[in-house]
Amino acid sequence: MINIKKINKHLLKTIESNQFSTKIQLFFSSKSVGTFYDKYEKNYTFANQNPITIKGYVTEISAEALTWKQYGLSEIGAKEIICNKKYASWFKLASKIEIDGDTYQTYKENLGGKFLISELPLNIIKVIVTKSK
Repeated sequence: MINIKKINKHLLKTIESNQFSTKIQLFFSSKSVGTFYDKYEKNYTFANQNPITIKGYVTEISAEALTWKQYGLSEIGAKEIICNKKYASWFKLASKIEIDGDTYQTYKENLGGKFLISELPLNIIKVIVTKSK
């Protein structure tokens, strides 16, 4: 009997194997005060740091599926990422997401928009990202 609350090591090994996985780069940013900083406007300068690379199972979502399924309307491409649950907070904090050279919208930019994180059994998550313009 499989306990759906625990991590299944065989499933994670399959998802993160070199045959099925794709490298996903998550960029985080640091906030600093620029030369034109105004304390009333709080116009901080954000600089991207070095990326953290994770592995996940990435699939393309067709335009028809974006229109008719739960993901909402979109006229551009989207990806579905299946990975370990421990990366959920990283996806929420990232300032830039890059997969195969394409940049995707982040959770910060689209709070309630076209970014979706769903929890699945066996401590894995499904992340839906759309391309940024």
